Amino acid sequence: MTARDSAVVLCVAAEQLSLSIRGLVLQSEGYQVISASTFEDALRLAVERHPDVIVCEQPFGKGSGIALAKGLKELDPNTPILLITGLTEAAPQTLAVDAYMTKIDGPEAFLKNVAALLECSRSGTHAA
Repeated sequence: MTARDSAVVLCVAAEQLSLSIRGLVLQSEGYQVISASTFEDALRLAVERHPDVIVCEQPFGKGSGIALAKGLKELDPNTPILLITGLTEAAPQTLAVDAYMTKIDGPEAFLKNVAALLECSRSGTHAA
């Protein structure tokens, strides 16, 4: 059993297809995945399940992934958050997000980001 097998990743996206694809990619690497498609569900699951890493999209439906990240950080400032943006330009920097990537970066970069955030979280250091 690896560290990934016990790691819980909360994936948050408004589109079911995005949630399904990310969930399959993470599960193929041994992560436990929980998903939310609304702001309210994301907050509820973060409180109930205490995920090791949170992945959310920017934009988030008609809202903001950054606003969601800020709400999640208020619940637990120690849970690392990866923001995935559909935009090719740089996402606005905020302390609520520990790492950024674009959707076009692909699954390999996605898995590397999640693994790095999990390692930082478990070692008590912060991602750069």
